[in-house]
Amino acid sequence: MSNQTTKKNIHDGHRERVRENVLKNGFEQLEDHRLLELLLFYSIPRGDTNELAHRLLNEFGSLTEIVKASPKKLTKVLGIGESSAIQLSAMGELCTRVVKESTIKRTAYRSNEDIVPLIRAQYINEQNERLLLICFDSGMRLKHIEFVAEGDSIRTSLDYKSVVAKILENDASIVIMAHNHPAGSALPSGADIDSTTSLSVLLRRMDIILADHIIINRNSYFSMREDPRYSSIFG
Repeated sequence: MSNQTTKKNIHDGHRERVRENVLKNGFEQLEDHRLLELLLFYSIPRGDTNELAHRLLNEFGSLTEIVKASPKKLTKVLGIGESSAIQLSAMGELCTRVVKESTIKRTAYRSNEDIVPLIRAQYINEQNERLLLICFDSGMRLKHIEFVAEGDSIRTSLDYKSVVAKILENDASIVIMAHNHPAGSALPSGADIDSTTSLSVLLRRMDIILADHIIINRNSYFSMREDPRYSSIFG
C-alpha cells in the first residue's frame, strides 16, 4: 500500500468525527490546535487542516495573536489563502465586538472596578495611543463612549471644542476621560496633567463633572482622581 493511500485512509471521515465530537461534547474540551483545525474546515474544503493549525500557532504563538493578525499577515503563512485569512480576522473582530458589548450592559457604574473593564474592552487590539470619552448621566448610567483623539493630538493640542460638542450632544452630566499607554508606565505625563486640568475647568463652568482621567497599559491602570497629587483637578 502506498504512503498516499495510507494517509488517505487515516483521514477518511476525520472531519465528520471531529464535528460529531463537538456536537456531543462541546467546544470546551478541544485543545487550541483542534479548535483552530475545526474552524479551518469551513474555508478549506479538503485536506489536512491540523498541520496548518499547528503552523499558525507556531508562527503567532496563541489563538489571540492569530485572530488579531491582519489578513495580509496571515496569508504569509504557508497554506493560508485569502478566504482563511479573512475568516480568522473576522473571528477576531467578532470576539472584540462581543467583549465590548458585554462590558457596557450594566445599569450603572459605581467604581473603577466597574469602569476599568469597560475601558480595557475598548482597547482590545489597539496598538496606538488613543483618547476615550465616556459620557454618563447623573446616575452614572452610560450614555455614550467614543474615541476622540489619537497619537500626537493627545500629547499636543487636544481639540477641546470638539470634545465639549460630543459631551453636549450626548447630554452628559458626568464624564470620564481615558487613554492608553501601549508601551511603558501608566503614569500621566505633563501634557496629560495639563490637558486634564484645562478640560476639568472648562466643564465645571458648564456644570458638567469630569470625574476622572484613567490611564491604562498592558498590566495596570492609573486613576488621576485617586492619586492625592491630582485629585484636586476634579474639584
